[in-house]
Amino acid sequence: MHDGVPASFPLCGAMGHVDPSLVASTVAVLAYVGLVFAAGVSDILTLTVPNRYPIAIVLVYPSYVLAAEHPVDWQTSLLIAVGALVAGFVLYALRGWGGGDAKLFAAVALWAGPDFFVPLVLLCTAAGGVIAAFVWLQHYLPHAVTSGFFTFRSGIPRFRRTPIPYAAAIAVAALYRAFTLLNVG
Repeated sequence: MHDGVPASFPLCGAMGHVDPSLVASTVAVLAYVGLVFAAGVSDILTLTVPNRYPIAIVLVYPSYVLAAEHPVDWQTSLLIAVGALVAGFVLYALRGWGGGDAKLFAAVALWAGPDFFVPLVLLCTAAGGVIAAFVWLQHYLPHAVTSGFFTFRSGIPRFRRTPIPYAAAIAVAALYRAFTLLNVG
């Protein structure tokens, strides 16, 4: 224990002193967590992701890059984010995603970087599938009760136009990335 802080405290360096760089990177990651969580909740409640969330997520990233205890390949991360934004806008044009989902995914892809981008996409896909299944069940079960469980009614095809809060799925993957950045998960 040094200066009242145990040497095993997560924000301490080898000598037991609080490491300002580690504190700064942890604060940046926690800010990222809060912003991603808020964006996901906003999409669940209102089916919108206000621009302030992706913009703030991008603006917090340089403080993480500067404070991280390991080198961060920010140039490649930036290229991945731009590619993700382009792909997101293609999905938006095809009416697969909302514009907020596209911007949030690009901001989260910046934090994912080259090492975590593929797992990010896989986690987003899996979480999005679970959310879509839940929304489908909410839509289908009222019809199943009145028409027999395995019978499709004429109202079921309208599910295709039912909005799905994909930002919540993006948030799930982004939160997992935050845990990896904090060496928690």
